[in-house]
Amino acid sequence: MSINHLWIIVSACFVFFMQAGFVCYEVGFIQSKNVISVAIENIITFVITTLVYCFIGFALMFGNSHWGLFGGDFWFLNNLSHAHNSVGFVFVFFELMFAGTAVTIVSGSMTERTRLLPLLIADVFLAGFIYPLYGHWVWADLFTNQSAWLKQMGFMDFAGATVVHCTAGWVSLAGIIIVGPRKNKWDANGKIKKLGRSNIPFAVLGTFILWFSWFGFNGGSLLEFNDRVGLILLNTNFSAAAGVAGAILTTSIFIKDHSYMEAVFSGALGGLVAITAGSNYLYPFQAVMVGFISGSVVVLASLLLEKLGLDDAVGAVPIHGFGGAAGTILLALFTPAEFLGGQSHIVKILVQFAGVLLNFVWAFGLGLLLFYTIKKTIGLRVTEEEEDKGLNIVEFADIYSWQDYLKMTHYENLTQDLNLKIHAQNQLLQKQAKLLVETQEHERLKLARDIHDGVGQSLAALKLQLGMIANKVKTEYKDNRLSNQVEGTVNLATQTIEDIRAVLFNLKPAFLSDKGLSAAIEVLIKNFEKTTGIKSEFNLLTEIPAWEDAAVLNIYRVIQECLTNILKHAQATMVNVSFVRLKSDLYLFQVSDNGVGFEADGVHTGLGLNSIQERLKMLGGSLRIITSEGQGTSLMMEVPFED
Repeated sequence: MSINHLWIIVSACFVFFMQAGFVCYEVGFIQSKNVISVAIENIITFVITTLVYCFIGFALMFGNSHWGLFGGDFWFLNNLSHAHNSVGFVFVFFELMFAGTAVTIVSGSMTERTRLLPLLIADVFLAGFIYPLYGHWVWADLFTNQSAWLKQMGFMDFAGATVVHCTAGWVSLAGIIIVGPRKNKWDANGKIKKLGRSNIPFAVLGTFILWFSWFGFNGGSLLEFNDRVGLILLNTNFSAAAGVAGAILTTSIFIKDHSYMEAVFSGALGGLVAITAGSNYLYPFQAVMVGFISGSVVVLASLLLEKLGLDDAVGAVPIHGFGGAAGTILLALFTPAEFLGGQSHIVKILVQFAGVLLNFVWAFGLGLLLFYTIKKTIGLRVTEEEEDKGLNIVEFADIYSWQDYLKMTHYENLTQDLNLKIHAQNQLLQKQAKLLVETQEHERLKLARDIHDGVGQSLAALKLQLGMIANKVKTEYKDNRLSNQVEGTVNLATQTIEDIRAVLFNLKPAFLSDKGLSAAIEVLIKNFEKTTGIKSEFNLLTEIPAWEDAAVLNIYRVIQECLTNILKHAQATMVNVSFVRLKSDLYLFQVSDNGVGFEADGVHTGLGLNSIQERLKMLGGSLRIITSEGQGTSLMMEVPFED
């Protein structure tokens, strides 16, 4: 008997150590400006739970039952000797630690934007009413010689996956719905933002402390020290480890752009919560399965909350609510037949599901009513300004946090002023650049018009006059030599006029801006074939990226210069132009001919390639030449791009 008492006391101290684990875990996961608030809040929460649960909640949970709904004895811990077992105050001490666990969970989920007083009021109702009444329906027979109606139906919850953790999880869910998300948790496009965490290694320490404390949570729930303690502790450890594996695997499958770091924490704690329901009934392999599946459930539940716009600061709802529910229901699936109480696995699953559903309706329903009432009366949430400052300052006037806030605000103001100046300068530069482009375009048009109207028209008149002189010399003076010289001069004037027209065309290829690059290249190649007689093909193998106008013009010029080089130097009868995407960020332009080809070492400069290389360099691209004498030439031009 004394060994049993000692084991329960030691286990209760393990569970009490959970409070330290919760503080480390929560402090590590929230912003530095709120860590003092959370730490002090956890101490006060345990103080309230100690007084309210021991003097009121314990009686409602374990006193002699009234209509199976609530207990009515042991108020203020009187008459404990009437219990059918001999553990007395030891049992009260043990159960107090369980109540402290349940109440502490709720405040963590709502932290960083919830006022302290409303949370403390919620602690009173949770410790004194919500938690003990559901606990009475499941565990009323643990202390007095009576039945618990939910357990009588066959509902199994060995150490409190539903009684403790689901109750806390569903009340937390109600709380985060009513209080709303933290400021700037989602951006204007609805994408979740990381608000920053104070100390992840501290959260790791908290996770290990909770893991260690869970050995007392589950092991002590046997209420005696016998040969099953080792199995319970092993199952607890196996489930936590498997929970991490399940959470990481699920994260890698369903959340591609997500770090697996959070899966390590949520998986371990989700596995611990889940095995709490059946650590005394399962064997190690079944414990691994429960932990693995529950770890996956916790990750998917976290994703669901994000999709619904619900902000749980420390993941309490997925871990304790969904993790506890998964473990309770999975127990019915994996538990050996000797623990089914004569029920089939199907019936047991239905019973377990009914118990979990009842817990959800009870805890979530009362939680909504509780937090809604608080919100409408004394208020639940801090102001936006107070949330910006942090609850360290607002609730506890921490001078160091105040200095940090002033420093941060000063830097933010400087940054904001600098950003405004940069924005104004950018607008000015954009305006000047636009004016410059418009001015250049105007000058190009004016130059084209002046050349066309002045030089072009004069050359056209000269051509006409020379033609008349050539005809007169040929008919009147019968001087063929002079006539041939005049005709040569006429041909030179004609070529000059064509060159001027080409210059005018190059100044502003209107078709390029109107129809786009691919259509402009297609027209360019058709015109090339028509004017030169060289058979030409255009193969657009993949869609052209949406380059900026400057890049499009440079690419157009590169293809144009390639065709000009072929006409001047290649002596080709066929040209092939191909566009294709090589990689997700690299595009290839290839211009090939069947001309005379060249020595490969002699074509990297000259032959009109300098201009092509300069344009490709501006685009961040590169040129590769494949050629040999008599085998034609291929210009391979690679240009990077961003979608």
